[in-house]
Amino acid sequence: MMNIEPDASHTPDVLRDILEEIEVLRMKRQEEVRDRPHPFLKRFTQQELTDEACPTYKNLLVGRSQRIPSRQTLMQIADYLECSIESRNNLLLAARYLPESLELEGDALRLTLEQARQLMETFPYPAMLVTHTLAIEAINEPFQRLFAFPPLMALPRTQRYVLPVFFREDLPIRERSTFNDQAVKAWQAGVSRGIQLFKQSNRLYQFEPWYHELVKQFCAVADFRRYWERTPSLFDQHDVPSKLLLGRNATTEEWLPIQLQHIRISVCSHMYPCIMALRPLDDAARAVFASLSSAKGSPFNAVSRR
Repeated sequence: MMNIEPDASHTPDVLRDILEEIEVLRMKRQEEVRDRPHPFLKRFTQQELTDEACPTYKNLLVGRSQRIPSRQTLMQIADYLECSIESRNNLLLAARYLPESLELEGDALRLTLEQARQLMETFPYPAMLVTHTLAIEAINEPFQRLFAFPPLMALPRTQRYVLPVFFREDLPIRERSTFNDQAVKAWQAGVSRGIQLFKQSNRLYQFEPWYHELVKQFCAVADFRRYWERTPSLFDQHDVPSKLLLGRNATTEEWLPIQLQHIRISVCSHMYPCIMALRPLDDAARAVFASLSSAKGSPFNAVSRR
């Protein structure tokens, strides 16, 4: 994203606006922890902000420095102050930087989702359409056939998210993804990647109430919380395929271990919404996919809409 550097002649005004914005946010946070200690024992003092987020902050306050903080530094300050997306963008605007780009919404989102659904109907591979929260907006027929997945409309909207679907024992994905030790490792690595993708995609929203409510909802499913709280490197497996799965050959009715690769396809200038698909990596997977494509009829609809 392009940064707009303030003109030197306007530096004092810009610094004043930045410091005022930071101090309002800092004192608000300090007031919040006065009677209720912060989980990480933050005190939100000027010295602590200097130590944790901006080494030059106290120099800026007393006028020993006139250098406008970089965009990265302001983002570090916003993280330290646990800013909402609105407060974060107000801080960037005070520094005359462009605000963070938000997700598509309204008519733009609806149009993009509809175009993506039409594109996904042409895919030969199992695929789903997701938003930045990894909410599942649609799945295609190959996905439903491969996983014997129920029509999306059969699931309440609060349950149509990729992460809890990985864990739910009443759906077939987890059982068919953990059939031996190697498959368990691949599943764990996939779960870890999915959780990190969710966190990365929603980093700017991590202090929004809806984010905490959504994570709480995820953590109510099976043993999700245990994986959510683990260090990513524990499951950062480089010696396993993207996914191992037990797939049923519709022609021979034989169950086969198949290797698949996750691919992500952008459908607009934003990262989301996007299509997540599974590509076959071995002969067994290609045979299973071919048998599903040639199978006559399906009890499922090709695309599930809202």
